[in-house]
Amino acid sequence: MNGKLFKYLGLPCALIMLGNTSALADDVTGTIVDYHINSGNLNSGNPIEQRGVCLQMNPTSPTVNGWVCLWKDNASYKEITDLLLEAYSSRKTCSITYSYSKPSITSLAVIDYVHCYN
Repeated sequence: MNGKLFKYLGLPCALIMLGNTSALADDVTGTIVDYHINSGNLNSGNPIEQRGVCLQMNPTSPTVNGWVCLWKDNASYKEITDLLLEAYSSRKTCSITYSYSKPSITSLAVIDYVHCYN
Protein backbone atom coordinates (compact mmCIF):
# COMPACT_ATOMS: atom_id res chain seq x y z
CA MET A 1 0.00 0.00 0.00
CA ASN A 2 2.75 2.51 0.92
CA GLY A 3 4.59 1.83 -2.33
CA LYS A 4 1.48 2.49 -4.42
CA LEU A 5 0.72 5.65 -2.47
CA PHE A 6 4.22 6.97 -3.12
CA LYS A 7 3.95 6.01 -6.77
CA TYR A 8 0.76 8.02 -7.23
CA LEU A 9 1.60 10.98 -4.98
CA GLY A 10 5.38 11.20 -5.35
CA LEU A 11 5.51 12.62 -8.89
CA PRO A 12 2.79 15.25 -8.43
CA CYS A 13 4.37 16.40 -5.15
CA ALA A 14 7.79 16.64 -6.79
CA LEU A 15 6.36 18.67 -9.68
CA ILE A 16 4.62 21.06 -7.27
CA MET A 17 7.85 21.53 -5.32
CA LEU A 18 9.82 22.23 -8.50
CA GLY A 19 7.18 24.65 -9.74
CA ASN A 20 7.30 26.68 -6.52
CA THR A 21 11.06 27.11 -6.34
CA SER A 22 12.57 30.43 -7.28
CA ALA A 23 15.23 30.86 -9.90
CA LEU A 24 18.74 29.81 -9.03
CA ALA A 25 20.88 32.56 -7.58
CA ASP A 26 24.30 33.60 -8.79
CA ASP A 27 26.73 36.26 -7.65
CA VAL A 28 29.24 38.79 -8.90
CA THR A 29 32.06 40.47 -6.98
CA GLY A 30 33.69 43.73 -8.04
CA THR A 31 33.38 47.49 -7.94
CA ILE A 32 30.34 49.42 -9.09
CA VAL A 33 31.09 51.39 -12.27
CA ASP A 34 27.57 52.58 -13.11
CA TYR A 35 24.84 53.45 -10.59
CA HIS A 36 21.60 54.08 -12.49
CA ILE A 37 18.20 55.22 -11.21
CA ASN A 38 15.13 55.54 -13.46
CA SER A 39 11.81 56.09 -11.72
CA GLY A 40 9.82 55.89 -14.93
CA ASN A 41 6.42 57.46 -15.24
CA LEU A 42 4.82 56.88 -11.85
CA ASN A 43 1.30 57.20 -13.26
CA SER A 44 1.76 54.77 -16.15
CA GLY A 45 1.48 51.47 -14.29
CA ASN A 46 4.78 50.55 -15.94
CA PRO A 47 6.72 47.93 -13.94
CA ILE A 48 9.84 50.11 -14.09
CA GLU A 49 8.36 52.22 -11.27
CA GLN A 50 8.83 49.21 -8.98
CA ARG A 51 12.53 49.05 -9.83
CA GLY A 52 15.14 50.88 -7.79
CA VAL A 53 18.80 51.26 -8.57
CA CYS A 54 20.47 49.26 -11.34
CA LEU A 55 24.21 48.63 -11.41
CA GLN A 56 26.99 47.60 -13.72
CA MET A 57 30.18 46.30 -12.16
CA ASN A 58 33.82 45.66 -12.99
CA PRO A 59 34.28 42.83 -13.73
CA THR A 60 31.04 42.73 -15.69
CA SER A 61 28.38 40.35 -14.44
CA PRO A 62 27.18 37.68 -16.89
CA THR A 63 23.68 39.18 -16.98
CA VAL A 64 21.73 41.12 -19.65
CA ASN A 65 24.19 43.87 -20.65
CA GLY A 66 25.90 43.40 -17.27
CA TRP A 67 23.01 44.96 -15.30
CA VAL A 68 21.71 43.88 -11.89
CA CYS A 69 18.76 45.75 -10.36
CA LEU A 70 17.25 46.19 -6.92
CA TRP A 71 13.45 46.06 -6.73
CA LYS A 72 11.45 48.09 -4.25
CA ASP A 73 9.71 45.02 -2.83
CA ASN A 74 13.01 43.81 -1.32
CA ALA A 75 12.60 43.82 2.48
CA SER A 76 15.97 45.59 2.85
CA TYR A 77 15.46 48.03 -0.04
CA LYS A 78 16.47 51.21 1.80
CA GLU A 79 19.48 49.64 3.52
CA ILE A 80 20.76 48.01 0.32
CA THR A 81 20.27 51.24 -1.67
CA ASP A 82 22.24 53.18 0.96
CA LEU A 83 24.98 50.55 1.06
CA LEU A 84 25.31 50.48 -2.74
CA LEU A 85 25.47 54.26 -3.05
CA GLU A 86 28.14 54.47 -0.34
CA ALA A 87 30.08 51.61 -1.98
CA TYR A 88 29.89 53.34 -5.38
CA SER A 89 31.08 56.64 -3.92
CA SER A 90 33.93 55.01 -1.98
CA ARG A 91 34.92 52.50 -4.70
CA LYS A 92 34.40 49.59 -2.29
CA THR A 93 34.32 46.00 -3.45
CA CYS A 94 30.87 44.40 -3.31
CA SER A 95 29.60 40.87 -3.63
CA ILE A 96 26.07 40.89 -5.05
CA THR A 97 23.84 37.83 -5.11
CA TYR A 98 21.18 37.99 -7.79
CA SER A 99 18.51 35.86 -9.43
CA TYR A 100 15.93 36.12 -12.18
CA SER A 101 12.92 36.01 -9.87
CA LYS A 102 10.83 38.53 -11.85
CA PRO A 103 10.78 37.04 -15.37
CA SER A 104 7.29 38.35 -16.09
CA ILE A 105 8.40 41.94 -15.37
CA THR A 106 11.86 42.17 -16.86
CA SER A 107 14.77 40.10 -18.07
CA LEU A 108 17.18 42.04 -15.82
CA ALA A 109 18.83 40.26 -12.89
CA VAL A 110 17.27 40.98 -9.49
CA ILE A 111 19.53 41.86 -6.55
CA ASP A 112 18.81 39.63 -3.55
CA TYR A 113 21.74 40.22 -1.17
CA VAL A 114 24.71 42.58 -0.98
CA HIS A 115 27.96 42.55 0.96
CA CYS A 116 30.51 45.38 0.57
CA TYR A 117 34.00 45.81 2.04
CA ASN A 118 37.27 47.69 1.51
